[in-house]
Amino acid sequence: MPVSQAQPPRLPDQPIGHSSEQVSRHLVVAALGRLTREHRDVLRELYFRGSSVAQAAHALGIAPGMVKSRTYYALHALRLAIEELRGIE
Repeated sequence: MPVSQAQPPRLPDQPIGHSSEQVSRHLVVAALGRLTREHRDVLRELYFRGSSVAQAAHALGIAPGMVKSRTYYALHALRLAIEELRGIE
């Protein structure tokens, strides 16, 4: 699948212990789907893969400063998407 059509991370197949935790995971996954590809990519590298800023910069082919900037805006966009989705529930 081309990078431009990358999908947000899939939920684990294992059951999640607490129902509010399950709702939170579904909410985050849905919110990630609303982000731009660049924002999803930087969050995936830093938070899902555990990369350092330097490693993420290398993997994404951008400068470390750009990783920091995209992360800031990606987290802001993620918060807004979660708030919007909570209003829909």
